[in-house]
Amino acid sequence: MSQKNRVIQLVKQQIAAEGENVKHITELRKKVGIAAARLILLELRLESEKHVAILTEMLEFLEGAHEDTLLWEHELEEYIDETLVREEFEDHVKKESGALKQLQEELRHTKDEALKLLLNNMEEDEKRHHGMAQILVRNLYKIDERGRPLK
Repeated sequence: MSQKNRVIQLVKQQIAAEGENVKHITELRKKVGIAAARLILLELRLESEKHVAILTEMLEFLEGAHEDTLLWEHELEEYIDETLVREEFEDHVKKESGALKQLQEELRHTKDEALKLLLNNMEEDEKRHHGMAQILVRNLYKIDERGRPLK
């Protein structure tokens, strides 16, 4: 079995597992009466739903790509205005930075441990999103870590 087929099988298995997680957590959440626990379970369910969506689209790309094509190399048959997209990315990165600052400020002041846990998870997500956006810009627009065009 080729590497591509092994990855496709793994992705299919993960889609099924994450789907089961969504169902289980949805049912479990109905049985819990504590607000903090329900919020944490909601976050877990949403993460699993996100994973299903990402894996499903990943499967679509993998099945449509040539055997040796990397995802960064797999181009979709769509018109894209690169200037507009770059401006949107830059705007998104600014918004993420603002959201991160607000979360960090609230984390310094809150005493509620459940709220801290949820806000801390959001802070980590925002940091990860910022890093992912930087990787996107770097790979889509071929610039280095300092924002300079690659030769």
